[in-house]
This record gives sequence, C-alpha cells and structure tokens, in this order.
Amino acid sequence: MNKDLKKFIFKNLIIVSIVAILFIINKLFFNIKASDLEDWVNGFGVWAPIIILLVFSIRPFTLVPLSIIAITTGLLFGAYMGTLYIVIGTVLGASTSFIALRYFREQASIDENENKNLYELKNDLEKNGFKSVLMIRLIPAMNFDLITYLCSKTHVSFWKFVGATSIGTIPGSFMFGFFGSSLLKLKPLNIGILLGIIIVIIVLGYVLKRQLDQKYDMDELKEELKSL
Repeated sequence: MNKDLKKFIFKNLIIVSIVAILFIINKLFFNIKASDLEDWVNGFGVWAPIIILLVFSIRPFTLVPLSIIAITTGLLFGAYMGTLYIVIGTVLGASTSFIALRYFREQASIDENENKNLYELKNDLEKNGFKSVLMIRLIPAMNFDLITYLCSKTHVSFWKFVGATSIGTIPGSFMFGFFGSSLLKLKPLNIGILLGIIIVIIVLGYVLKRQLDQKYDMDELKEELKSL
C-alpha cells in the first residue's frame, strides 16, 4: 500500500472517529435532531442554498478547507441535496478562483530544470486538457486548490477546466454529503453508501495514481506544486 493511500485512509478514519464522538456528545448532552436542523434551514427559504453557494465561491480566497464547508453542507441539507450543492459550490469556487488567478495575478514561470515534473504536467494539461484535468481531480491525494492554480497558469480552456472539475468532484462530493448527513442521524443505508463511495474513491485514486507514477515522480511533483 503506497504512502498516499495510507494517508487518505488514515484521514478518513480520523474523520469517522470525530463523527462518532460528535454523534455521542449530541445524544448525551444536546439531543439535536436532524428534523430540528432541517426546520432551521427551511426557515431561510431560498436564501439557504444561495448563502452556502456564496460561501463556496469565496472559500478559495480564504484559509478554510474545502472539506469543512462540504461536510457542513451535507449536515445542513442532507445527503442528496447536500451532495448537489457541494458539486455546484465546488465548481463555482474553482471557477472564480481560476478566473481571478488567470487574469488578475502575475503569471508564474515554471522552470523545466528546477521543476521537471511540474513542467511536464503543465505540458500534459495543455496538450490533453479535459482528460488530464479530470484525471488529477479524481486523485484524492492531490491538493484541490493547487491544481486550480496550476490550471489557471496553463493554456487549458476555461470550459474544459469547468467540465473536468464538475465530473471530477462528484465522488468526493458524495462522500462529504453522505458523511455530513450522518452527523446527527446514522442511517444504515447512508452509511453503506458512504463506505461504498470511499472504497470507489480509494480504488479509483490508486489506479489513476499508478498511471501518473509512470509519467511523473509523484512525491517530487507534490513538493513542486507547493513551491508555486
């Protein structure tokens, strides 16, 4: 089992443990029911999804992790509507960030000698566009915002970026949506779906990462991405 896969599994085990602890605390001390939260959200009417989508849109310009907003969305809107809003919100955030970085920030130069893997990835993104963006979006170990930044500094078209990001975020959005919805009420069906999604993400990420390992040194690539 490679290091990235172990890290992904470990992070998910931590999240599951936190959920279990929060669930127990709620049952013992607060007894907040899912229906209570649903009534509270419904009280905002049409403004509830608008507000959460605005939060997603500005999130890339803050230090707030995407996972926190996504899990909260699942908690507030439930597994299915939560997942839908997570997908839409994530794409909105990535799109606003992409536009701001491409047109309002100085162009970053990638030196072929200093950042060989990053330079090759940049060329691959420009050559294959949609396919390459989709592939790296489906690998959970790749930093979401750094990939957006890199894509904004290439000649990848905006709409190919949006299309690939829309599809590539679906598995993770389902995971966060079902995960968040389980914070107050543990439905066996939702838990089963959540576990299935996690397995799919792990297997898919592992297969795609093995393909990328044949082209790049992934450990060096991640370090080079951090230098941007």
